[in-house]
Amino acid sequence: MATTEVLAARLDALQAEVHKQEAETNTFYLLWAGGLVFLMQAGFATLSAGSIRQKNVKNILLKNVLDACMGALTWYFIGYGFAYDSDGANANGFIGRNGKDFALAGASASDTVAHVNGTDWVAWYFQFAFAAAAATIVSGAVAERCALSAYLIYTCFITGFMYPVVVHWVWDESGWLSAFNPNATLTGCVDFAGSGVVHMTGGWSALVGAKIIGPRLGRFESPQSFEGHSTPLVIVGTFLLWFGWYGFNPGSTLAIHGGSYGRDAARACVTTTLSAASGGVAGLFLKKYLPERLGGTNIWDVGHTCNSLLGGLVGITAGCSVTTSNHAVLVGVLSAIVYHIGSCTVRKLRIDDPLDAFAVHGACGLWGLLAVGLFAHKDYSYAPAEGHSLRFDDAGADLGPDAGLLMTGTR
Repeated sequence: MATTEVLAARLDALQAEVHKQEAETNTFYLLWAGGLVFLMQAGFATLSAGSIRQKNVKNILLKNVLDACMGALTWYFIGYGFAYDSDGANANGFIGRNGKDFALAGASASDTVAHVNGTDWVAWYFQFAFAAAAATIVSGAVAERCALSAYLIYTCFITGFMYPVVVHWVWDESGWLSAFNPNATLTGCVDFAGSGVVHMTGGWSALVGAKIIGPRLGRFESPQSFEGHSTPLVIVGTFLLWFGWYGFNPGSTLAIHGGSYGRDAARACVTTTLSAASGGVAGLFLKKYLPERLGGTNIWDVGHTCNSLLGGLVGITAGCSVTTSNHAVLVGVLSAIVYHIGSCTVRKLRIDDPLDAFAVHGACGLWGLLAVGLFAHKDYSYAPAEGHSLRFDDAGADLGPDAGLLMTGTR
């Protein structure tokens, strides 16, 4: 009997140690992924610096640094609290209101397992990196003519309120658009890593900002005078962003142990790569061979190719975990077309967007959400949530998750 008790105690201790190591590995996984996402700030800064005139480089680099600094403080004090809500039955579908997340009050005073393993701390850090990315998207659209003081006000507003509210809608379990909410509108929104939440929010904000501020003097009268001054910086910035996307998309599993996290993260890496590559190649040939009246230039355009590649990354971000590799290639090609149409439309409307922030992030972000509705694979889908009325047929049988409109398993 004593031997049995000793063995049982050792087994319990071993299980506890395994659970502890799994939790700590998951924490490290998010630390790694968050680091890659934060590196995207360097990518945005480098890309922005190369895409504008040399005389304004210091100004836009300072704005990128302040995006990270002001974004961190605003996200800490109020943004994170508005984004997530663990208040259970009393949670709000529109905005978070859990006092424990404002200034990390709950984490700082907690002795829970999540606190001991770092889970609650690393969750704030990982989500901050996303918030900073959403804010930085706008800096390129208002480059060379936005006052620094006004830009700081905008940064605080988008990181402290606007972006957190959208996060709550889609990523919090109580959000009215969340695919994890059994009571979500329709089936909820499958936006795995943020085509809509991050990129569309930043991209459409960029469009509004560029329209309100107006174009740079002479921008449409003498466009050749406003070309970016450094192609190498554009290339390096594009590669830094692509590299950072391997934290952005796979890291959105939020863990590597348990369930299908490892499988989904690996698939997200593959689909992210294929969509980016196909977007870049498609954009290269579109710009070269389309007639001039459709936006073609008959040259191999480096900037357009880089932006098409980034459009492919944005387009796959929502569905990176629910899309097959073949469809990822198609998403990338169509993202390049969407980017091209968005870029031409903005210029036609005489809206001055130096980095094509709207076309890359706003237009391709919207396309990314639509692509999920077309190409989501039933075996990888996670909407509607368990308990949602649309999961069940008339006989009460559970139909499981839904698939994209062009896929088998669609209701």
